[in-house]
Amino acid sequence: MNMYREDIIERSRFPRFKREMKASDLQGEVLNELCGDELTLYFSFDEKKERVADLTFSGQGCALMTAAADMLCEHLGKKTKQDLAAFSADDMMRLYGDIPSPSRLKCVLLAYEALKRAVAGL
Repeated sequence: MNMYREDIIERSRFPRFKREMKASDLQGEVLNELCGDELTLYFSFDEKKERVADLTFSGQGCALMTAAADMLCEHLGKKTKQDLAAFSADDMMRLYGDIPSPSRLKCVLLAYEALKRAVAGL
């Protein structure tokens, strides 16, 4: 297992979805108190308020957290609210690929935790 695969390094250095969204419809915020990683997911929905129109993130954290958040934003773009609610931790791990060491698992799952906090606000 390689925690720092080439795609992880690339996404952490040049995330495609990292930007604060000023006028979001929904947000999910989390903090990893063990390491200080912080993450906010921003969602905007289409005119019918049923499907994700835009999904971005902001925050500070390690390469694994940043890459996982970027992957999640890409994957969940254009999904329905039901798709968001049905997305699981196992789905996040499949999306990410390699399972990191137990000490780094929280880093990868932080984006999933932010999603769950956001979905709780639907």
